[in-house]
Amino acid sequence: MKRRKVLLLGKKRVMELLVHINKRIKSRPKIQLPVEALLLQYQDPAAVTFVTNFTILYIKMGYPRMTVEKQAELAPTLVQCLEGKPMAQQDSLLQLLIPALYKVQYPPDADKRKCMFGLSEKPATVKMLLNFMMDYLLLPYTFSSTPQDRPTTAAAPEPPGAVGGQSRSRPSSAPAASTATTVPGLSQNNVKQLLGDTIPNPEHIEKNKVGVIGFLGADILPPQDVVCHLIVGSSDSRYSVATAADLQLKSMQSGIDWNDIVIIKKMYSIFQGSVVVKGQNLQIKPEDRRMPASTRIRMKLFPFLMKSRAVADEFPSCIQIIFDCLFGTNTNAKLRINAVQFVHHVCVSCTDAKVTPMGPVLLLGMMKLIAEAKENSQLRGLAYVAVGKLA
Repeated sequence: MKRRKVLLLGKKRVMELLVHINKRIKSRPKIQLPVEALLLQYQDPAAVTFVTNFTILYIKMGYPRMTVEKQAELAPTLVQCLEGKPMAQQDSLLQLLIPALYKVQYPPDADKRKCMFGLSEKPATVKMLLNFMMDYLLLPYTFSSTPQDRPTTAAAPEPPGAVGGQSRSRPSSAPAASTATTVPGLSQNNVKQLLGDTIPNPEHIEKNKVGVIGFLGADILPPQDVVCHLIVGSSDSRYSVATAADLQLKSMQSGIDWNDIVIIKKMYSIFQGSVVVKGQNLQIKPEDRRMPASTRIRMKLFPFLMKSRAVADEFPSCIQIIFDCLFGTNTNAKLRINAVQFVHHVCVSCTDAKVTPMGPVLLLGMMKLIAEAKENSQLRGLAYVAVGKLA
């Protein structure tokens, strides 16, 4: 009992000391912290939770204070810290990693690049990275949020030279933007995980996306794992992001198996967001429900969907995206044309077992489109061709 009291007293004194240190460090942003030593301590499997919890706080505080080059140099070490940690801490590490990727120097040798981040035997870390990077590529450049959802601004200003520095407030002259609950392709919780404690400005988001594209195109991960990310990146509204992604996509798409069911399901998932089907017990919380992709991304996805014959057999997703693009609210004239062309592709590529139940539904959809699209001769003409294929 006496020993326990001594331990509790010691812990209390340590806490008081750390609080004192925190106050001093936060008020002096030029103070450098021993981030390398902290990262090693954080990875120590023998470290107790009390130690790792405080270590991550000082890593978050010290990492942005380092030079750009040092942040990039330690990016592989950040990746090694991810596995087996609490989700909130993983999000914090990923938020530090993404800006650092812009300045990472990749070795010219392909084998060295593959080993650079030590991901060959860490499938869980690879999945985590890919999911976070996909979500980041889906981030808009301007957005707002309700007060309870709004990330808090940092207590101390970023030092000059910090990678991926964040703006402290959104200018009153900034254009209107979507709320955190209506970001295309993302859920409300996704946005919170990506933004962390600060609101990034558009220029930093753009630079960070270019860094993500550089990582995805460095042959560190297999092409089939990153091709969907590059499709999303190539549809970006910023030229630097779209160009970088398009170049990488062109260099690898000839070697992609577009009939790979994993790639097909991923493209459908991006296109549709979270699909709630009546009669299913699977419930998705509103804050975890992903919105459908933006019109811009949907138009980019259609040509790649039509590279696959197996995509036509994915029921009900193929029917859902057709009717959503033809009669939904998140559509336009070009997307409707893409949808009818996709009907042509389904007619040619779908197996007999699948086309039999889908045919009458598609036929009714085409007839409805012909009746409604009287002012669009091109769309009606494509619809008539589809009727001929379905008859």
